[in-house]
Amino acid sequence: MGIVKKIFGIVGAEKLADQLFHSWIKMKEKIQYSCIYPIIIHVPFFQNIYFLFSKSFAHEKKMFLMARRQYLKSKYTKTQNLFLLRRNIHRIEKGLLMKERRSVFALDYIQETVDMLACVFKEHGIDAQIQWAFDVLNEYFSVTDSVPVILKAKEEFKLLVQPTLAAEPFVPYQNFADRKNYFETFKALAHQRKSIRYFDKNNIPERTKVDEAVVLAGLAPSSCNRQPFQFRIVDEPALLKKLVDLPGGTRGFANQIAAMIVVVGQMNVSPTLADRHLMYVDGSLASMSLMFALESMGIGTCPLNWPEDKKKDDKVSKLLGLKGYERPIMMIAYGYADEQEKVACSVRKSIDELRKYN
Repeated sequence: MGIVKKIFGIVGAEKLADQLFHSWIKMKEKIQYSCIYPIIIHVPFFQNIYFLFSKSFAHEKKMFLMARRQYLKSKYTKTQNLFLLRRNIHRIEKGLLMKERRSVFALDYIQETVDMLACVFKEHGIDAQIQWAFDVLNEYFSVTDSVPVILKAKEEFKLLVQPTLAAEPFVPYQNFADRKNYFETFKALAHQRKSIRYFDKNNIPERTKVDEAVVLAGLAPSSCNRQPFQFRIVDEPALLKKLVDLPGGTRGFANQIAAMIVVVGQMNVSPTLADRHLMYVDGSLASMSLMFALESMGIGTCPLNWPEDKKKDDKVSKLLGLKGYERPIMMIAYGYADEQEKVACSVRKSIDELRKYN
């Protein structure tokens, strides 16, 4: 259609070319709505034919294949896989806290867990999450029955030099002794937070504050505690300049963005296709916590539109050096607000629109 518009432009009929283009789009949408989709929706065979030559999901398909290969490679070559270790430890942790705890559980993955801990401990060293793995396994082996599979894993576990970082072990505990009501505080914070589009570019937030917010964001719920995301903080002017125009909807204020966070999703955290969207869900949960944390420190934020666009994905991946199973899933502008500028009121849906019981 671009060629047609150029031809019409040569003869001075650019407006006619635009009209023809939009008429064609409108006609195509009407045909899809009234004729094609009603048939395809109810016939799986036609759905496969419809998407056979479509490139709509090509990027995600390739990404999943690369993620799956990386996951299996780390699993079967027994190289470091923190995602697998964290998932398995969390599964054991949930088994330990059950009210009617079974005397034998996790038989199908306890050996894998001990093997992976040995590998990760050797390569990764000790930190809180490794200490957590040791503590949970200590608890597991102390309360489960001595069946052959558990005994074998236990003997190998006992060969590892067990570190001690914390006075109290990282095992399931009661968390209701000092439950406080923070509703009014949170209500004020939620009403206060608005998307900021104009920042004080001469006053970039201290990295220590951003790090504190990231730590709090890391407390957001995550499926099997895998946390399939990473926050890439961009506060270097040259790199920021290459990124600010890429998100959708930044026209008119891109040059006012003081710094940016690229939320990077990681698909290599699961052995199944069913979890391919996990990074979007968990990454979004953590991103909202991050924005609230920054707001609580007086740092404004604005989540930026990032629709499906392979070319833009590739640009960001190249700039940040992302791997084939990683992709940007969201961007967040942040900084101290220019208090002379306005924010959008953005009236939200009513409770009746947002909520439906049962």
